[in-house]
Amino acid sequence: MIVEAIKGYRAADLPKDAVAGLVIAALSIPIAMGYAEVVGLPAIYGLWASIVAPLAFGLLTGTRRVVFGMDSAAAAMTASMLAAAGIAAQGQDAIVSAMPLLTLLTALFLLLLGWAGAGRLIRRMPLPVMHGFIFGIALTVVIGQVPLLLGTTADTSGAIVSKVAAIVSCLPGASWACAVVSALCIAGMYLLKRFFPKVPSAIVVLVAAALVCNGLAAAGLPIVFLPQVSGTLPHIATVLPEGLDIVALLLAAFAIAVVVSLESLLCVEAFSAGDVPAPSPDGEMRTFGLANALVGLIGCPPCSASMSRTAAGIASGSLSQVASVFSALIVAVVAFAAGSFMGFLPRCALSAIVVVALLDIVDFGKITTYALKTRREFMVFAASAALVVLLGAVAGILGGFILALALRAGREKIDTSGPELLGAVPYKPDDLPAKKDIEVGYALGIAKLSGDLSFMNIAKAQEEIEAAAAGNEALILKLSKLDTIDTTAADKLDETLDSLMARGVHVKLVRPIKETSDHYTRYELRRLMQGFKFYPSVRTAMHSLAEEYAAGMEPQRPDTWLADAPAPRRLRKVAAEASIIDGDRPVVAIAGLRNHAGDVVDSDGVPFLEDIRGKLSFLQSRRAFQFSADYLEGAARGQADENGHFFSKLLLWDEVTGEVVLDYRGGAMRICRDEAVAVALMEPIDRTIREFALAQ
Repeated sequence: MIVEAIKGYRAADLPKDAVAGLVIAALSIPIAMGYAEVVGLPAIYGLWASIVAPLAFGLLTGTRRVVFGMDSAAAAMTASMLAAAGIAAQGQDAIVSAMPLLTLLTALFLLLLGWAGAGRLIRRMPLPVMHGFIFGIALTVVIGQVPLLLGTTADTSGAIVSKVAAIVSCLPGASWACAVVSALCIAGMYLLKRFFPKVPSAIVVLVAAALVCNGLAAAGLPIVFLPQVSGTLPHIATVLPEGLDIVALLLAAFAIAVVVSLESLLCVEAFSAGDVPAPSPDGEMRTFGLANALVGLIGCPPCSASMSRTAAGIASGSLSQVASVFSALIVAVVAFAAGSFMGFLPRCALSAIVVVALLDIVDFGKITTYALKTRREFMVFAASAALVVLLGAVAGILGGFILALALRAGREKIDTSGPELLGAVPYKPDDLPAKKDIEVGYALGIAKLSGDLSFMNIAKAQEEIEAAAAGNEALILKLSKLDTIDTTAADKLDETLDSLMARGVHVKLVRPIKETSDHYTRYELRRLMQGFKFYPSVRTAMHSLAEEYAAGMEPQRPDTWLADAPAPRRLRKVAAEASIIDGDRPVVAIAGLRNHAGDVVDSDGVPFLEDIRGKLSFLQSRRAFQFSADYLEGAARGQADENGHFFSKLLLWDEVTGEVVLDYRGGAMRICRDEAVAVALMEPIDRTIREFALAQ
């Protein structure tokens, strides 16, 4: 709540929230006016919604920076439901008459859903679905902004095909002056963010664009400005339209409530990571209801959390709900006293700000990870995004969730791509005292995760971890029995551990060095390992905690551990004792092993491989190597060459530079950058090739 934010609020943060509030208000005014017209109401209703909704939400919410107000999905759903109920056909007066009851019923359903615990379902939403939803919403809104960027208008409220057709049809009437200004605004914002990140880029660009566009307009060029608004109160109807179908209105309100809850909770989930305490999904659902109840009392349409304005606020320095309060006050001033100044703001510049804000909320790095590393997650992401664009937000969320469930149910637990050595450990267990003799120093909690960890059960796992850490200064998390983990579970586990360390809790993860053929566990744990050291036993983790206590160290993630070391030094460090588990050195891992000739069999009917290709990685680092190898004919029966190798030819090269590390043929080393490195790398390849061959 805003009261809690004010308790610890610093005067130094006020300018940042004020600037963010100004940006949010500058975006809210044209957006709210436009969405009010989409619903079928006069523009003033949109302005009043942008005053009351942020104030009410800011006073009640547990989030710090989420912005509440009129938004695309809620407006589009409200318009379609009014049409379905036959109210839109009766004209604007009928819409004005029905709107207070419709919004109040929507608020009632939101309150009921919150009290029923429906908000907790969002915590089970797979991250690929959420990223697909965000991408789909961003793409939909960006497409709708294209005519405004071009200084023209077009009806972009229909399906994607009709949107594109409308954009194409409006091109002849486009103002290329507006198009150039839009492009310069987008480029300018990215340049300011890149070179002057502390400068409020949106405000700078908006002011510059206003000066330039007013000059261009004076020179006779076609520039579209925002309309002026007059300071009047919205008319609050007290009489319902004749022949109103109450059942249809109830169904419409329920459908709108579902859209508002899904979109808003996903927005809260996306932008409240790190909030302490974490907002309650059910509590936020009730907050959505209460805010919309106040909005309905003044006759305005239903509101929801806004992805674009939240992103714009954060990008402009928003630190708390004080920014939303500033935004509401600025809109109020504009609505009452400064409506004439709106006519000086170019619409294309505001659309450019919206586009940049939307592109900023899309996690392109995560999308790339899905595409390259986790095929099933990418399928879920792509399906969710496509359904949002084609059929709307609800279809995208539900369709993506159903697909995620189906793919998980049909997923093989074990991937046969070959074994991999997991782990990077800091101690040699034999040199340590017994657990009972280790004085950790910290109040210690221990938790463990086992079996399959996914978007379905990660919320419960997070609660168990928090319970184990409660009242303690250190936590040991055992992952020895963890079989599989998906990207959603890994991200949320990472988030939970980061939150604990931010609160001063020392975190140690335990997973013994072992071979596994499970792709999900292998990949996601390796990704987590870039931020955490994994210990081979509880004893080694306790010893590490004892050393940290003695040294007075703060909890920290060694994010750069070995990551930036020069390759030769890193390789030599590994080569020194590649198979010995001691010292802070990564363990060689083999991934992506693929069979290219698995149907070949020898005279005894034993399958063997003539060609094998794969990748070597160093855990806790970003260095990887590609290799290709030819089996010896007798490798599947355990026959090696005179040097003990199971391959007749091995070529290994640096994945990044392409530099050949070694070329082993016919029992002799042809090319070798570092013989010690070659020897260290050949042994695990030998072992893996033989094990992989025997498994065929």
